[in-house]
Amino acid sequence: MKLDLEIFKPRGRLASHIQAIWSVSVHPDTPQTVRRQLLSDAGTGVTFILKNDVQMDGEWQVPGVHLMPVSTLAHQFSLPPGTVMAGVRFHPAVGYQLFGKRLEQSMRIVDDHPLACSALPTFAFLQAARSPSARISTLYRWTQALIAECDPRDVGHIIHPQTGAISQRQRERKFQKWLGITPKHYQRIARVKQTLEQLRVQPDMSLADLALEQGFADQAHMTRECKQIARTTPKQFVRKRKP
Repeated sequence: MKLDLEIFKPRGRLASHIQAIWSVSVHPDTPQTVRRQLLSDAGTGVTFILKNDVQMDGEWQVPGVHLMPVSTLAHQFSLPPGTVMAGVRFHPAVGYQLFGKRLEQSMRIVDDHPLACSALPTFAFLQAARSPSARISTLYRWTQALIAECDPRDVGHIIHPQTGAISQRQRERKFQKWLGITPKHYQRIARVKQTLEQLRVQPDMSLADLALEQGFADQAHMTRECKQIARTTPKQFVRKRKP
């Protein structure tokens, strides 16, 4: 399997709005479609499909600029040989401010969309880029300009509350408006993501110990939560990553 994935995590002001900027390509000589999963994080993103149609959650998407909905379940991607993609992953609630609304399904940007004047020329620059680093640099400049123009609020104190920062009722209203879920649901999503990311780093860790460390009632509880939110169990997650 010849998959080239590069991820850049910004620092400074961008880091409060953007989780990562990424580039992925599948070598044309790869003998079969590559399947990958993106763990749910309640965030949103912008995906630039630069070459080849790509299957996302069972639906084929054509090349173009796609706004991704709030992620409450893991996304499944099927990447045919020769695929080239790049994108930006936002922290929860940032997409609502940039897109002007909460998206419940992916949306392809067309000429009359407010982001078209910057996103579509960026798409053309990305198609001309010859390396992952060039694509990431192009998206870094685009996101810098986008954040400067839209000036989204840093809502980390609401997503991850500090004592007395906001009332519980206010927080619940914000979550419903921005993400369409409750704070408790968000905590479940975040815990599953953290659990599987720990397994990615420590694949031989005892699942019973992992469940205890992550605050689940027991291993069975952890398995149910992972299967419901990430569409995979911890055992399956580890098995898929073994050579």
